[in-house]
Amino acid sequence: MIAPYTRNWSANELPNFAGRNYHIEVKGEVETSATNLLPKLTLRRPQGINPRILLLDLTIESEGGLGGQVVMLKKVAYTRPTSGNAYDEADILFEGEIIERIKVGHPKTVAKRAKQKTSKKSARKAAKKPSSKKKTAKKAKKKKATRKKRL
Repeated sequence: MIAPYTRNWSANELPNFAGRNYHIEVKGEVETSATNLLPKLTLRRPQGINPRILLLDLTIESEGGLGGQVVMLKKVAYTRPTSGNAYDEADILFEGEIIERIKVGHPKTVAKRAKQKTSKKSARKAAKKPSSKKKTAKKAKKKKATRKKRL
């Protein structure tokens, strides 16, 4: 069987709010040929030689009943608790063949990306805003000038 069309894959190892427990989230979109077909990701058994690579099997299962023959993309996700920084890659397999290889983002890299985005935004805002020091200096000069006129 030919592997289905897939897109928008991501894999991240994220901590909970306390930062003690971690979980890995693998997400993507899979094309199905009918409305009653549902894509699923399951852990591959045996896992493989390299413990740093998470192997997931992609299957397309019928939910039962009649489904309309409509080709559409459906979201698929897999979550699993981890110890934190447990995986470097996630491989998606369809009928034993790797169809997608995803680099896993770790908490520090995810936080670093978010920090970089916010620092770029703040740099843009700082470039647009005039300096408040200049305004206060101008106000001080005006006050001195009005005092001299009064005397």
